[in-house]
Amino acid sequence: MAEENKKQQESDVAALPPPARKKSPLALAGIGALIVSVGTASGFFFLRGSNEPEVQESALTSVEQPAAALMEGADDSVELEEGEEALGAIFPFDAFLVNLSGGQYIRLQVQAEFEGPEVPKKMYARMVPIRDAIITLLTQQTAAELQDIKGKEKLKKSIRDLINERLRREDVRRIYFTQFVIQ
Repeated sequence: MAEENKKQQESDVAALPPPARKKSPLALAGIGALIVSVGTASGFFFLRGSNEPEVQESALTSVEQPAAALMEGADDSVELEEGEEALGAIFPFDAFLVNLSGGQYIRLQVQAEFEGPEVPKKMYARMVPIRDAIITLLTQQTAAELQDIKGKEKLKKSIRDLINERLRREDVRRIYFTQFVIQ
């Protein structure tokens, strides 16, 4: 009889479902974080789509786009008044912050207007020597020379001639200062 009771208890125990495990909140948080990160990563890759080839375009194209947006001369829809000439392509330089001769410094933003409706490709290829020459030119100036209109006009002419010399053509029509601070 003891054996029968023992067999009966074993069969009752086998019929019972296994005891439920308690899931710790930390394990649930880890599983949730895993699901979110996998979903985010897969969404990034699937939604990114065909943008990848655009990222691998040449640096020249990305530099040309801002300059193309500033080309007012290329817009034929603008009506010119009598005697007024269309603006050419405008190329904005990064700001110059240079020590002047005599201890002061200048912060200068320069924009070059070209003869045609497009910035010449040579401009991009020769950007480093052109910036270097402009910096050298600025370091030779004094604050007193640049204070009056004549000094500013002389500097514009010097920068225009310098760029045209580096481009080996007379492409630059005018130079504009969009920022000019001496301290």
